[in-house]
Amino acid sequence: MSEQEKTYNVNMLKLVREGLTALSDAQAEKRSLQNPVSETHFLGNWIITALKEKRFDIILAGDLNIWVQESRTLGPKADFKQRFEKIERVYTQICELEYKNLTQFVLEDILTELDNEGWLIETESNVTDKFKLSSSGENSLVICAEVYDRAFSDIDGVLESPLSVFIRHGDLAFIDKMFSHGYLVFGSTNRSIVKRHNRYILRPFNHAKKLAILPTLAD
Repeated sequence: MSEQEKTYNVNMLKLVREGLTALSDAQAEKRSLQNPVSETHFLGNWIITALKEKRFDIILAGDLNIWVQESRTLGPKADFKQRFEKIERVYTQICELEYKNLTQFVLEDILTELDNEGWLIETESNVTDKFKLSSSGENSLVICAEVYDRAFSDIDGVLESPLSVFIRHGDLAFIDKMFSHGYLVFGSTNRSIVKRHNRYILRPFNHAKKLAILPTLAD
């Protein structure tokens, strides 16, 4: 885990809080109206200025560039205020749990919860390109057995390396379930090797150099 990964969460929380404060101050001073179109326009310009002036850690440059593009292409639909508020709710909770790391015991409890909710859970097979999961269309979760064992410490069971999880149908439910226990879920640009399943990543201490997928529980 890099030092940058360790600072991403606090830097992202700082960014959205400063953006929301700047918007609130502008509205109090009548420099921005209190409606979604004006709020998105103000924050879009604020993001552009923040990027140009390098106000925030370089680790956030990717997010800022994406938001600049969204400001130009989506216009009012970018809805930055609502997005910033949701990020603030999620990352406030996560930063308060800064030293909380996922353990194999906790993940097994979560998988048991999903199993009791009717999910098909597969963690005992080694997953390759030829792997196929037989199911009846229910929510399903697959973790490669070899990767699963290797990702957690043999000493205290804590997550030591990123763990790929493959999900079918219940994507948002899984993200919400993990967040309810204090853990983030990250998207993956790597191809899923499990047919009809999307690939997600669980990371040690919720640390990454990218924004997590925001749970619907924080809406």
